[in-house]
Amino acid sequence: MTDQQKLNEILSLLSFLQTHIKTYVKVSFNDLTFELEALMLDYLNVFEKDDEKYVNMNPIQHNYPAIDLVNKRKDIAIQVTTNANLTKVRKTVTTFQKHNLKYSKLIVLGFISSTKESLPNVEVYDVNYLVDLAKYGSSEQKDAIYDILQRRIPLNSLHPLEDKICFDVVYSVINRSAIRDRTACEGNFDDMLKGVSEIKEIITTGRIRGKSIRAKSLVEYTGPIKLKLEDIEFDVSSIIQICNRNKIARSSNFLCLDHSDQKAIDDLKENIIIKTNQLANHFHLNKNIVGSPK
Repeated sequence: MTDQQKLNEILSLLSFLQTHIKTYVKVSFNDLTFELEALMLDYLNVFEKDDEKYVNMNPIQHNYPAIDLVNKRKDIAIQVTTNANLTKVRKTVTTFQKHNLKYSKLIVLGFISSTKESLPNVEVYDVNYLVDLAKYGSSEQKDAIYDILQRRIPLNSLHPLEDKICFDVVYSVINRSAIRDRTACEGNFDDMLKGVSEIKEIITTGRIRGKSIRAKSLVEYTGPIKLKLEDIEFDVSSIIQICNRNKIARSSNFLCLDHSDQKAIDDLKENIIIKTNQLANHFHLNKNIVGSPK
């Protein structure tokens, strides 16, 4: 996945989460069925050195006054909230001062919106603060953020019946080097097989063992989408069969693909990319997997 593709995936997940919170969260993040503060903690810490990490104050003291996250080394305190409107920000500053909290910088991060009015003793941001961090982060940092968002946001439980949301999870698993890279570019065929096997697993069962990625199982999709996913899964299974036959013929636990096997797998990868992009277009996801050139 290119850096731009990674960034697009990150923006898509943040946008989805914003939309969900706008629609379903009535008062605060306490209405959520998962911990957004924990997500924000992991997200921000991607950009911090090991000795400059943020900590969540609420497990230390329940309903810690005025702030949620603290970076003691940098002397920064952050409150994470849904809407950082003028009333909310003023209340936060008042509480911060009332409890005589001694941090050189106070930030209020409104995940949905934030006041544009300038106030003394506080910096106010909306979700664009997180977007900018991702935009200017390194390739490794983008990878880490994407993994955190996939792991922390329970996409299927938030929209359990939507084919689009569940396919988007499947898309993210397909859009990896195991499918994008031609066999001539593969550093390790066994790693490729592992990645392809995870695609089969997410399509058929809606999950990957040992990972918190979740979608619907194949039988739960609506008819036309189910048929298209079955078609993709058939090509994925064909790759796995080629690899397994190779191991059996060579009496080996490790893959060593000949030219014929590599060509067959490359053709199947190309089919998978085409079919996956067609489904993404059907759902208007504005995403497109680009395979490595021939």
